[in-house]
Amino acid sequence: MTSANPHLLHIKYRPDIDGLRAVAVLSVVVFHAFPNGLKGGFIGVDIFFVISGYLISSIIFQNLEKGTFSFGEFYARRVKRIFPSLILVLAASYAFGWFALFADEYKELGKHIAAGAASSPTLYCGAKTVISIIRRKPSRCCIYGAWESRNNFISFGPS
Repeated sequence: MTSANPHLLHIKYRPDIDGLRAVAVLSVVVFHAFPNGLKGGFIGVDIFFVISGYLISSIIFQNLEKGTFSFGEFYARRVKRIFPSLILVLAASYAFGWFALFADEYKELGKHIAAGAASSPTLYCGAKTVISIIRRKPSRCCIYGAWESRNNFISFGPS
């Protein structure tokens, strides 16, 4: 256990977990690069969520035991770590969309990006995602929906 912040404990670095993360990320990347070559590669997202759940739960439970847990500090750390990448990806997607999409698609992309930035895509994308799955047409919202599900699980825990 190391602690950069005296209020919130961190888990010691684990190379085995980094190895599992690499397997998860590679399976998703290969799946997107060669969809017919690695069917089911999207399972990497689930693997990544299990790893995240383990790490996050460990941090929360250990801090609860020590009486140092704070939702405010916990979410402040998550925002500092995740939002810079999120903003970069959303901005790059929006910029790329300007050149690659038709006007109606670009307008739709803007709505998806707003929902993703608010970390609540199901408010906008829920029905669209279900329809896209039925039609086997990719939805730009799927990844944000998965992220929102994880955030809801962290906030409210299992039933």
